[in-house]
Amino acid sequence: MRSQALRRVRRLPTLALAAGAVLAAPLWGQVGITVAAGVRYSTVLVHDQIGGAFDVRPALAPAFAVTASLPLDPPWSAVAVADFSTSDVRREDADGSSQAITRLSQATLGLGLRRRLKPWLSGSVRVGVLKYFPSQDLGLFQDGGPFFPFAQAAFDVAPAPLSRLGLGFELSADVHRFITDALRVEGFTDARVVGRIAGGVTWTPGRPR
Repeated sequence: MRSQALRRVRRLPTLALAAGAVLAAPLWGQVGITVAAGVRYSTVLVHDQIGGAFDVRPALAPAFAVTASLPLDPPWSAVAVADFSTSDVRREDADGSSQAITRLSQATLGLGLRRRLKPWLSGSVRVGVLKYFPSQDLGLFQDGGPFFPFAQAAFDVAPAPLSRLGLGFELSADVHRFITDALRVEGFTDARVVGRIAGGVTWTPGRPR
C-alpha cells in the first residue's frame, strides 16, 4: 500500500505537466510568430575628452528579431520579443577619423502589449533587458557589463497587398542607460542614455497579419 502511494506521488509532477500541456494547447494554437530582419542604428555609448574629444558607438548593424504574439481582448495582444544585432564598435574622433575597437553583439528580451490602430497599422510598447557581448574584454568592456533594462516603442505597417503574403515593415526605438564597471574605474559616475533605432521587413509564416 505504501509503495503504491509513493508511486502515485512520484507521478504527480508528470501528471501536472501533462495537464498543463493540455490546458495550454488552445493558447499555443493562437500564438503567432513573426520574424524580422533589418538594420539598427545606435547613439553614442561613451563621450570623452582624453587627448581630444571622441565618441564610442556601435556601427550600423544588421538586426534580427523573433516576436511571439497572443491575442487578448481586441484590439490588444500580448507580445514577447527576442532580438540580436552585431557590428563593430568604433572610436570616432573630432577630426572625423574613426577606428574599430572590437566586435560587439547586442541581445535583448522584451515583453509588452500591442494595439491594432488601423487594419494596416499596429503599435507596441515593450520593456525588457539588453546585454552587450564584446568579442574581447578590453576598454570600456574589460570587466564585462550588466544587464540593462530598456523601454521600447514599435510600429508595424502591413499594407493589404503585403499583408496577404504575411509581410510587413516594423520601425522600433528603445532607450536604456549605459555604464560599465570599467567606466566607473575610469571616473565615470553617471550612466549615459543610449538610444537605438531599428527598421526592417517582417514575415508572419502561415497566416496573414
